[in-house]
Amino acid sequence: MVVRYPEHLNRDDEVIVDFGCPKSTNQRMELTACIEGLQWVRRNVRWHGVTCVLMVTDSQYVRGFIGLAPVWKRNGWRNREGQPILNDDLWDDLLKARAKAGIRVEFVWEPGKTTEIGNRVDRLARAAAKRGGIDRDTGYRPGACSRSMVKGGVALPYPARGQVTVIRPYAKKPVLKGEERISFNVFDESNRSYESKFYAFTTSLMAFDLHRWHGYRVRFNDNPKYPQILECKEEVAVPTQPTAAAGP
Repeated sequence: MVVRYPEHLNRDDEVIVDFGCPKSTNQRMELTACIEGLQWVRRNVRWHGVTCVLMVTDSQYVRGFIGLAPVWKRNGWRNREGQPILNDDLWDDLLKARAKAGIRVEFVWEPGKTTEIGNRVDRLARAAAKRGGIDRDTGYRPGACSRSMVKGGVALPYPARGQVTVIRPYAKKPVLKGEERISFNVFDESNRSYESKFYAFTTSLMAFDLHRWHGYRVRFNDNPKYPQILECKEEVAVPTQPTAAAGP
C-alpha cells in the first residue's frame, strides 16, 4: 500500500504497508492491504484540508463485495442464500477499520498497472509475495487440496435437488465454525467418467470422513442456492486417473 498525498501537503509518496506471507491467498492479501492501510490512516489522520481518503484498489473481490459486507455481518456472515462467507474474519476487520478511520473513506476501483503508482504497487506486492518473510496470516485456514479429475474452469455450486450422487472430493476448505466447503468431481457410473467441478457445504465432522482421491455415494439437500451434503451412504471405487466419456 502506497499513500499519495494531496498536492497542497507537498509530501512525497510513501510506502505504508509492506507485508508478505508464505501462506495465504490473493483475496486475503487484497483485504489485508486495505485493512493495514486504514489502520495507518487512523494513526495519522491529522492533515490540514483533507476531508476524505480514497482507497484505490485493483481488486475485483474488494470492489464487488465491500457494499455487501455489512449485510453479511448482520446475517452472521452468510449471504442471502445462507451460504457461509469465506474470509469473514478479514471482512469483519475491514469494516471495523473503516468505521474507526476517523475520516470519510471511499473505495475506488482502478485497473491494475495502468498508472505509474499502480505499477509501483504491483512491483512491491510481487516482491513481498516472493519474499514471504516472517509475516503471518494468522486467520488463514488452508484446508486440503489435490488434483481435480476435470481440467479447466472453476467449481460451481452443485445443483442440489435431493439426489444421491457419486462424487470424488479434491479440495476441502474450512469456512464458518463447524462447516466446510467441499469441491468435487461428479462420477458418472454409467459411462465411467468424471464430470465438471462443483462445490457444496457440509459439517466439519462429515468433511473429515470425505477423503480426497476417494469416491463416495452421497445425498444432497434440496436447495441449489445453498447445496449441502447431508449423508454419506457408502464409499465407491472410482478411477484414480482422469477418464473421457464413452463415445457412441
